[in-house]
Amino acid sequence: MDGGNPNRIRRFKGKQSKLYKRILTEVERAIQIYPNYADLYNQFGLLLAAEGDMEGAEVRFLEALSLNQNYREAALNLGFLYIDMRRWKEAESIFLPEIKKYPKDGFLRHALGVLYLKMGRKKDALAQIRKAIQCHPYYRDYYKKKGILHGGVVLLDRMRAGALKKSRLNHHRAQFHNFIGLFLAKKGKSAQAVRELKKAAKLRPNEFLFHSNLGTVYYYDGAYLNAIKEYQQALKMDPLYGMGYANLSYTYGSLNRTREALQYMEKAVRLSPHYADLHYNLALLYSDRKRYKNAISELRKALRINPDYLFARINLGVLFEDQKKWSEARREYRKILEITPDNEDVRMRLERIS
Repeated sequence: MDGGNPNRIRRFKGKQSKLYKRILTEVERAIQIYPNYADLYNQFGLLLAAEGDMEGAEVRFLEALSLNQNYREAALNLGFLYIDMRRWKEAESIFLPEIKKYPKDGFLRHALGVLYLKMGRKKDALAQIRKAIQCHPYYRDYYKKKGILHGGVVLLDRMRAGALKKSRLNHHRAQFHNFIGLFLAKKGKSAQAVRELKKAAKLRPNEFLFHSNLGTVYYYDGAYLNAIKEYQQALKMDPLYGMGYANLSYTYGSLNRTREALQYMEKAVRLSPHYADLHYNLALLYSDRKRYKNAISELRKALRINPDYLFARINLGVLFEDQKKWSEARREYRKILEITPDNEDVRMRLERIS
C-alpha cells in the first residue's frame, strides 16, 4: 500500500524507528483486511503526520472522513494538518463546523483564535480567545501565565507567533503518543505504554482522554492508586464524562472499597443511562450490599436496553429465586433457555423450582 510522499522527513531513530515501522506495517495490513474501517485510516494518517509526510497524512484523513463523515477525531486531525501546511482557509473550514457542534470546546476555541491571529483577523481571534477562557478554567490560567490575560483584559498584542506553532504541533504529537501508548498497552507492554501516554498528557495537559487512557493502563496493570489519580484528573477536566465515573467504580471495586464503587457507579448511570453494562454493574453493587430491590430495578433497566443480555437475565433469575419469587424466577430462566438452550445450570435451576 502506498504510504504517501516518498521524500518523508525521518524523525525516528534506533528502537523508536523499529517500533514505528512495526506499527505502520500492522496498520497497513489491517487496512488491507478491513478496508472500510475509518479508524484505521485515521491511525495511518497520524503515523504519517508524525513522520512528516503531510501529503500522505492528508490522503488518509480524507479517506477516514469519506467512510465516516461524522468522525470528529479525523476531522480535527485534518484541520491541524492544514495548519501545519499553512492552508489557513481549509483549516478554518474544518474547525467552524466542529465548534458549532461543540461550542464549549476550549481547546478548539483556542486553536481557532491563534489561527485567526496568524491570518491577521485580530477581532475574530480576540472573540475566540475570550470564549476559550469562558469554556475552560485551564485557558484562563494558561493565558494569565503567558501574560496574555491581565486583570480580566485580553492583551492580544502579547500573543506570539510561536503560540500557533506550539498549538498545532502539540495536537498531532500528542495524538501520536496516545495512539502509540494504546498500541503498546494492547501488546501487554504497560511500562512503555505509560511513558507514551505521559508524553501525550504533557503535550496536551487539558485533554481528559489522555489521562483516562493512562488510568486504564494503570488499572489493567494492577496499579489501582495510580489509576484512581488519573481518572480523577480526567473527571476534573470533564465532570460530565460518565464512563470516567464507571472506571473509578471498577477501580475502587478492585480495592474492595464498595462504598466508593457504588457512589461512582450511581453517578455513571445518571450521566450515561443508555449503557446496559453500567446498569448491570450497579445492580451487582446493590446486590453485594443486600439492596435487592434496587438491584432488581437496575437489572430490568439493563434488559430493557438489551433484552438478550444473558448475564443480567441470569442474575435477575437468581435474585428472584433467592427471594422465593418462583414465578418470576421461572419466567427469567425460560427466557434464558430460549437464548441458550444448552445452558445446563439454568435448566437445573428451572427444574428445581418447578
